[in-house]
Amino acid sequence: MSTHAYVLVVLRTLNNPVEKEYVRALRKKGYTIEFVTQEQDPLPILLSHPPIAACFEYDYPDLQGLTDLRQAKQRAASVPLLMITQAHSESLAVWAFRTRVWDYFVQPVDLSRFMAVMESLFQLRSANAGTPARKQVAELSNQIPPEARLHCHSANHQRIQLDRAISYIEQHLHQKVVQADVAEQCGLTPFQLSRLFRKLTDNTFQGFLLERRIEEAKRLLANPRMSVTDVCFSVGFRDLSYFTRTFQKHMGKTPTLYRQGLFHHDTSPLPLASSENAAPPPCMEGEMVAVPVGNARD
Repeated sequence: MSTHAYVLVVLRTLNNPVEKEYVRALRKKGYTIEFVTQEQDPLPILLSHPPIAACFEYDYPDLQGLTDLRQAKQRAASVPLLMITQAHSESLAVWAFRTRVWDYFVQPVDLSRFMAVMESLFQLRSANAGTPARKQVAELSNQIPPEARLHCHSANHQRIQLDRAISYIEQHLHQKVVQADVAEQCGLTPFQLSRLFRKLTDNTFQGFLLERRIEEAKRLLANPRMSVTDVCFSVGFRDLSYFTRTFQKHMGKTPTLYRQGLFHHDTSPLPLASSENAAPPPCMEGEMVAVPVGNARD
């Protein structure tokens, strides 16, 4: 296979892809970029139009996405593969290098190192133009790490798992909620639970948990009989100052000011004058005013 002067970016992201800094850096250096979307198979283009390198981009690597990378290395072994991932673990990095990726990057990408690697691959391509590339076949016995093994369940099954996690959070909102404990309740690893929350709620597990604590705090602050300290501990915080800072960051005001805003609407009735000092109502011209008999003087 002859190598063509372009870089292929294979998108294997769960969320809607956003153009990353490394792509802009490649363009700035004059590289041509082509993309393979989530729904496309990269093998046809890798085999028929091999690039300088193929960048497999992940946010939360899943079973299918990593399988695509391994198959690409097995079928188009001469193409250098770079793995770029947001989620990272030691076992994932070990798996990547055993799969014979050329290099492994964690987002945000170290642009200086990334561009140096790409330059070396371009120089290698230029030096070996017309020479069959050396093939590095992936190890067939290299197992995908457990944290990436989120099985391809139906959307309904994933929703059931998410509902189970949210139910656990609601029941333990006043306590310390550990992600590993919630994952265990759902039959998942913490890594898989993070991916599930990101996919179905567009939020991280910790972000979702914090938002629920704040929402519950807002509800409890509407009860004037509960002190701010009581609210703090009732929603799982263990430090009043931290609770105050976190609440203010999310709501733009402290819990005390938020509560005051709830009760500062002008809904109180108009003050009534006392009977002793009440002035008589104004009389219309020609109107007779009755004087109470008890107040009449002889």
